[in-house]
Order: sequence, then C-alpha cells, then structure tokens
Amino acid sequence: MDTRSYALKLNSKEAQLVFNKLARCYRIVAPITQEGKGRFSETSIVTYDEAHSFDEIEFSKPTFFSAKHEVFPIRETLFDMNHGVVKERNLNMKPTIVFLRSCDIHAMQVIDTHFLKDSEKQDYYYKRRREKIKFFLMECPESFENCYCVSLGTNKANDYAVFLRRAKDGYEALIKDGQLKEFFPQRTDSIEYPRFVKQNPRVVAVPEYIPVSIFENDVWKEYSQRCIACGRCNTSCPTCTCFTIQDVSSEDALAYARRRIWSSCHVDKFSLLAGGYDFRVNYGERMRYKVLHKIRDFNLKNGRQMCVGCGRCDDVCPEYISMFRSIDKICNILKYSQENG
Repeated sequence: MDTRSYALKLNSKEAQLVFNKLARCYRIVAPITQEGKGRFSETSIVTYDEAHSFDEIEFSKPTFFSAKHEVFPIRETLFDMNHGVVKERNLNMKPTIVFLRSCDIHAMQVIDTHFLKDSEKQDYYYKRRREKIKFFLMECPESFENCYCVSLGTNKANDYAVFLRRAKDGYEALIKDGQLKEFFPQRTDSIEYPRFVKQNPRVVAVPEYIPVSIFENDVWKEYSQRCIACGRCNTSCPTCTCFTIQDVSSEDALAYARRRIWSSCHVDKFSLLAGGYDFRVNYGERMRYKVLHKIRDFNLKNGRQMCVGCGRCDDVCPEYISMFRSIDKICNILKYSQENG
C-alpha cells in the first residue's frame, strides 16, 4: 500500500461536503440505477452516468456496460477542415472522476496499452482526454454471476486515486492521490482495506501457449450457426477499442468534420479490404478473431490478457453465447490434444 495514503471514516454530512467540493472541480461518473430503462418493461438497469451525490451511486450491483466511453467516446469529432484549412476541435472536458471496480481498472490499463504504449505514436486525442481522468476504486468482496476475474488475475487493483466504500453510518475512504487530499478531512482513521473477491463461480485456466492450429478447429462452426453479428459483446466489453473514421461533409462539400466512431469485429464489412475482398464473412470466423485476440494475440504482443473476466459480454448476448465458455472450450481442446498426441 502507498505509504503516503491515509484512511478515514466519513459520516453522511462529511461525505456530502466532500462530494460538493469534488463536484466543483470534477465531473463525477459512477454506476447509477436508471429506473424503467431496463431490457424489459418496468425494469431498471445500472449504467454509468453523472452522479450528484455519493448516495446516488450503486456500489453493490454490476453495470451492463463499462465506462470506457469516458476515455474513448462512442463518437468523437477529431477536427474540422474548411477550404483546405484544418481546425482542431478543443477538448471542452471538465476533469473527471470515474468509479471503477478492479476488473475495469485493469481494462483501462489495456486501453492505455492500445493508445499510449508506443511513446512515438501515442494517440493524441486519447491522451489529452485520459490525462483529465482519475479513478476511484469500488470493491468487490463477492463475485457477480458471470465473472471470472480471479482466473485472469484482474480481481485486485492498486492503480487508483481513492478507494471509497459505503458503510453503515456513512463512508470509508482510502486516499492515495496527493492532488485529492485537500478535498477530504485531514485526519487518519482505522478502516478495513479494500476487499477483493477471492473466488468466482467460474474458473478457467488460459493456456500460456495457444497454437495456430486452433484457428481451423471445428469449434468455430457452432458460432456461425448461433451468432447474429450484432456487436453487443464488443460495445459492452471494457477493452474493445476498434473504430472507424468518417468524414462528414457540408452540403457544398467544401467543409467536413472527421469523426472517430466505435466499430466492431462482428459487424459486416469490418474486415473489408480495398478491392472489395472481405476475409471474415463467416460469423464463426469473426468469433474466432475476437476470442483469440482477447486471450492470445494481445498477450503475445503485450504480455497480458486483453480479457479481464468481467462477464459483461455474456450478460448482454441475445444468443446466450459465452466468452467464458469459448475460452473453456479452447482449454479443453488443447488439453485433449496434448493427452492424445
């Protein structure tokens, strides 16, 4: 634990004062229950939105979608061009605090790797947005239904500015970021440090080496019959970062805005090449690309799994296709191959 950090207990009045002070300088984004906006009539959903008090934040339920749109917007205008003159869009973004669970903090590290790893080719538009964001940790003392974070080592996190827990008579906090200490009372109390889940109902052992022979296995044919290529697994995933670029022109075609928009390896024409060749028309091939990119390709290049085991893709798939089961099938196929030569 950071030796410069300190812990304290906040009663309800103190917590509201802290929130008010933070809100004057930061936009605060956290899991919020949206009544009547669930998948079925008169049901609710927990999703990321701007919070107006700590009491509004949902600490005990999972979100169907991640907060990656805060660092990587669904649609973002990069710049405008008018008569050949480029004008960059200003980033009118207030510094932001985002409440995340451990798996989502690891997911943000994956996204950082995508956009910032190469120091000479860092994504300028991502970097300037990322520099305005701080993370508050939400603990997961127990597993949610479809999580398998323990198997992937993403159940614990230490890269956060503040840890906040709702307690019986208020809140408990662990402040690590020196820039945020001025917003909290200057005292030290005794609290229990963040509790991280130690066991999930789902357990999987991702092989360290996955041979290219798995590409041609018949297991992918099943997904051609089931997957409808809707892309919901990609949009819910906290580490998917594929995008497309669109130039939106004015009526006289003398001016246009260049936009970056989320895309998906599952949707039609994602892999379409110049000349009209599309090399992943089959839905099973798209599923193969996604799964192996998450647990093989990214790991070979960066030394860590891209999947963080949050289980959101399983939650949102209308065809009940499971990323966890896909990984588990690959493990069993490789195990059988090794045992039988």
